Amino acid sequence: MAEKTVVEFVDDIDGSPAEQTMTFSVEGVVYEIDLNAHHAQHLRDLLQRYITHARREPAHRGNRRAEREQRQARETNKGLTAQIRQAAQRTREHLSHQPASEQTDHTDPNPPAEITEITVVEPHTRKEPRNPQHAPELAPPQFSSI
Repeated sequence: MAEKTVVEFVDDIDGSPAEQTMTFSVEGVVYEIDLNAHHAQHLRDLLQRYITHARREPAHRGNRRAEREQRQARETNKGLTAQIRQAAQRTREHLSHQPASEQTDHTDPNPPAEITEITVVEPHTRKEPRNPQHAPELAPPQFSSI
């Protein structure tokens, strides 16, 4: 079976087709938002009063590693967002092919029996030394459809 994946660039405000990603920073936190032309202009208009009175901070060249890690995190987030959207689309398609009776009835006819045994699992102990300067890299979660 062939599968076609379509990733749409959508406006984060209203879900319409987006035309650009805008990046801004408030109190040291960098934000990115995908916007259509109307919303992008509206954001620029809102910020213009403050931009004209603000001081521009020079770009920091000393911390290229942090910049690279931020860029990698943004790319990972974009990939995760695409995977989530794909999984949601597959779920929508799967549910649209089910009879209405299957879609609305999510109750279990055989509820679970009473719990009779509890197993305690000891937490995993870390063997390698901790490095507080660098957080471990985590692999992004993988999503699958039903």
